[in-house]
Amino acid sequence: MRRDMSVLAGVVMLTLALGVGAAWAAATVTVAREENKPQTVEIKAGEEVRFINVSGSTAHVWFAGNDAIRFYVGKAGSTVKFEKPGSYDYTVHVTGSKVHSHTGTVVVK
Repeated sequence: MRRDMSVLAGVVMLTLALGVGAAWAAATVTVAREENKPQTVEIKAGEEVRFINVSGSTAHVWFAGNDAIRFYVGKAGSTVKFEKPGSYDYTVHVTGSKVHSHTGTVVVK
């Protein structure tokens, strides 16, 4: 599991740095102030999930509570590619006048 998370961290950082793949996202998670929709997305291995921030505030996504896999979600969105099957839990933190946190899951088949 730790190795999978390291691979995921590398893919997240590379994808965010290059901005690659947003047009081919297989699933989209909309991050709002009170919740993210949908809460659970299911994709195939090798596909991507695009996170889009519509909260009007700053939003960060943290996978499995591991600080190594944390990224900012802007209005244009951030895309993450999942290479290995599994269930990846994440927490969204939305800041502003009041901090909101909610969770979700990416299921990779």
